[in-house]
Amino acid sequence: MWKKIGKFEIGLNKVEIKSIKIRDEIGKIRRMRVCSVWGNFSNFTNTPVNGYLCKDEKGYIGVLLSGKNGGYVKVGKNFLISQNLIVPINSIGKGNLKKLLKGYKVDFIEIEEVIYGIER
Repeated sequence: MWKKIGKFEIGLNKVEIKSIKIRDEIGKIRRMRVCSVWGNFSNFTNTPVNGYLCKDEKGYIGVLLSGKNGGYVKVGKNFLISQNLIVPINSIGKGNLKKLLKGYKVDFIEIEEVIYGIER
């Protein structure tokens, strides 16, 4: 149920994500809006990003965020613009996480206040 892409393996389930919890520049955890953007990076769009489970070489599982239709991922007003972004499991909402984990057997571990998954 994993698809190998480069160093990572990507899960087959997909969800639309509109916000994530992430540490800002001063270390405070904040909920930030995410969207897919194409040309004008200064404005937000109403298009959410796609989220997939992502497993690295060590077996840690996080969430891969990618823009829709080849777009970029924009996080916050001026925080980050990237082609793809990998975030910990505790960055997304419980409803989206439940949809992503459907059909996968994952245990959770905490490393420095960040929650990752490990496949059983």
